[in-house]
Amino acid sequence: MDQPINVTGQFQGGFFKELLSDASANTIAIGAAAMVPLLAMIGGAVDASRFYMAETRMQAACDAGALAARRAMADDTFTNAHKTIGENFYDQNFETGMFGMTGQARTYVGTQAGEVNGTASGTLPTSLMGIFGYGQFDLSVSCTADINISNTDIMFVVDVTGSMNCAPDNPTGGNCGNSEDAGAKMIGLRSAVMTFYDTVEASTSPQAQVRYGMVPYASNVNVGDAIVAENSSWMASEAVFESRWAVFENTEEWVDIGEQILEVGEPYDIQEPYYDFETDYVGSESTCAALAPASYENEMVSTLGTHQGEDDQYVEGNFRYTVYDDDNETLRNGVGGYDYRSSDGRCRYGWEVTEFKADVTFAEVEELQSGGIEFVEWVYGQVDTASPPGGDNPAGSPAGWESVDLTTLYDSTPQVSVPIGGSGNMATQTWDGCIEEADTVATTNFDPIPSGALDMNINLVPSTQAERWKPVVKNLVWERRNGSGISETTSTNKNNGSITLNDVAESERVNANGDIVDQSRPGYSCPKEAFRLTDISRSDLQAYVDSLQGRSNTYHDIGMLWGARFISPNGIFSSSNAAAPNGDAIARHIVFMTDGLLAPNWEVYGMYGLERWTRRVAGGNWNNLNTAHAERFQAACRLARQENISVWVVAFGTELTENLSDCATPGRAFVADDSTELSETFEEIAQRIAALRLTQ
Repeated sequence: MDQPINVTGQFQGGFFKELLSDASANTIAIGAAAMVPLLAMIGGAVDASRFYMAETRMQAACDAGALAARRAMADDTFTNAHKTIGENFYDQNFETGMFGMTGQARTYVGTQAGEVNGTASGTLPTSLMGIFGYGQFDLSVSCTADINISNTDIMFVVDVTGSMNCAPDNPTGGNCGNSEDAGAKMIGLRSAVMTFYDTVEASTSPQAQVRYGMVPYASNVNVGDAIVAENSSWMASEAVFESRWAVFENTEEWVDIGEQILEVGEPYDIQEPYYDFETDYVGSESTCAALAPASYENEMVSTLGTHQGEDDQYVEGNFRYTVYDDDNETLRNGVGGYDYRSSDGRCRYGWEVTEFKADVTFAEVEELQSGGIEFVEWVYGQVDTASPPGGDNPAGSPAGWESVDLTTLYDSTPQVSVPIGGSGNMATQTWDGCIEEADTVATTNFDPIPSGALDMNINLVPSTQAERWKPVVKNLVWERRNGSGISETTSTNKNNGSITLNDVAESERVNANGDIVDQSRPGYSCPKEAFRLTDISRSDLQAYVDSLQGRSNTYHDIGMLWGARFISPNGIFSSSNAAAPNGDAIARHIVFMTDGLLAPNWEVYGMYGLERWTRRVAGGNWNNLNTAHAERFQAACRLARQENISVWVVAFGTELTENLSDCATPGRAFVADDSTELSETFEEIAQRIAALRLTQ
């Protein structure tokens, strides 16, 4: 820093020497002698003041040049370009000839540790002190600048919607689909994040804690695993889904059990009797007698006769009789008996049969028997697992919603059995980690935040069902639409009563004729799993950003909400966020990047369910949907800043709207038109976070 003053010169004494040798001028000599110390005092004060002013200005110029050169360095590499920057800043702060300075020189060099060292020197001529032989001052100063940050938490909240697959010069996102264009914004984001990381890591004190986290957002955020790992009881054991339930009924059927003769007319055309006997060797007559069958009469020879006409049908108990009158029906009578031969134990047993014809009245007999439980239809509507529908289904029907246990989603195998399979059977569904928010209030005014808007509490620690987060299970949810893809304005319930779209409890969708119409799946996408603050390695961060994919719609509010929750010193992650191991304070920063405007969609399955039917955000007024989400975004930004978190906002290839700039901490909103500018912006933010400073 400051260097000792070097003063050089030669005493020039001609006038005073002559005056001292003049004996006739004693009075003048005495007066002149008195002026010498007075001039020395005044001259010394004036030149000392000039010296310190010049030295202070030179030191400030040296510092400015060192700071400018270090700020321009992306890492620890110092180049001639950085040297020139330092010298130019010096020259702007200490112009040539200032204070009469001559022989000025300045230079800057870099060290392997990334420091910038500077020196400056020059000669300052004296004014009054020159008459005492002190003609000049030699000035020299030195300076050092470095970046060296202390405890810092950095949370990236990054837009990973479908438009990130497009290049910056394709702002409408046309034809990008789910694959990345050449030069896609997603590629630029990956590079910018790594530039940011390298800049900060090159400036980190060995004693400091520097952690990174990331929340990729679109129409959802994937934070379920982070919640469960901290405390699985913060996830709901029951929830409401826009789903379906099966209707079953007990089935019965008439089963044919044979014919019964009711009346036989006078016999005619009687034939000669014949025997229908079996022969066996049984050993004793008593055994043979026991084999003799009972006699019978009026057995029909043809199974149902000639069916010449149905006469009647009636039901008695569980039996149904269909009566026929048939003429000229062939009947037979059989007289049972046996014949035993003692010589060898032979037994002949059977009937002596006589056939005849008659007019016959007989009935086909059917018995009503159970056919079991049968699937009838699907009903589409809201299903509350705490109070499931279908309570009037017959006993013994397949297990239904009452058996659903959402807690099975929160163990090592995240899956649950639900009755949405074929014909209402149980089907296994898995969970990918996206969640629905806690209970909220459908409003566009969040200043102040309504007491019932539990979702807007970034430090929420759930203890009630209303406060808990719910799993988003994509295959549980259906839209209710007609065949042309337009959502209906009316629907019908099980009792065929009409209800309007504004009624949350709608069930089956119907068309103008009252017919149940097609159901469809909503749009859905769950982004890459967010990760909490951690001392992540460069290779792990690179692998993570390389896995990011662009999908779905833009919901800034949910990204900011969970970015704030992940970094807040309070709330569900306070145990690891509140303090650093070295006990020093933590600087907290959210870097929020988006490539598009807020674009909620009421038919996308997201953080507030299927909003067209749940009405959790806009309350059924679809014109308020965008405004409601925009206000939630602003509220989340305010909540983050109130936690002393610096919010940096970057609009990438899009307009920096008032809604975006108002989110940022003042002076920390940026626009980047292309990937190069994005990397430069991230580098600038990293340098500003890194607290550039002067060192001894």
